[in-house]
Amino acid sequence: MFIIPSIDISGGYAVKRVRGMRGTELVRLSIDDAIKLTRDFGFVHVVDLDGAERGELVNINSIARIGREFDGKCEVGGGIRTVDAGREALKFCGRVVLGTAAVERPWIIHEFIRWLGYEAIAVSIDVLGRTVMSRGWARPVGELPRVISMLPRVHTLIYTAIDVEGTGTGPLVNQEIINLLRSKADEVLYAGGISTCDHIKQLKDLGLDGVIVGYALYVRGVNCEK
Repeated sequence: MFIIPSIDISGGYAVKRVRGMRGTELVRLSIDDAIKLTRDFGFVHVVDLDGAERGELVNINSIARIGREFDGKCEVGGGIRTVDAGREALKFCGRVVLGTAAVERPWIIHEFIRWLGYEAIAVSIDVLGRTVMSRGWARPVGELPRVISMLPRVHTLIYTAIDVEGTGTGPLVNQEIINLLRSKADEVLYAGGISTCDHIKQLKDLGLDGVIVGYALYVRGVNCEK
């Protein structure tokens, strides 16, 4: 079980939003300040929020800065919808996270794996209620079980509970969902609503492989054993 800090980027700054909505930023830091907060973890989850909305990588300079600081020990998502974009992202981080491309066109995952490598690919499943969302959490794709059934097996699945993302009100996931995700992935990570070490322990007890934290780190300053 491990804790992965998240650096969500918009306009060249690290931000933390409530349920991903623009205008709800709880935090706005320079990339250098975000790196100072996260460098002790050794691995970081990076999201190009602008890229997720536009369908292409936008904050390349910030991603490159993070990648250099972490010596490539990072994963990056947000706007990676082609193999070429994935290849570009892998110049900075060791793993790319597919969201929209994977849930809207699940067959394209085979192409990413073929050209970039099995362990270099993670798929993000972002859920509002029971509905998987895409395009910066703006477009409903389908019910969670149906979307999962369409996926090939992947190395890593990341489940984000949009309803509680950025709220700190506690995780929103259960064993049934985790088992569903586990049927299609070697590794299952969770994000959303985490604000205390007790929340992290609850998720560990559910058998998750890792948790991605943003609110807990930036807003609450939680420091659990890594």
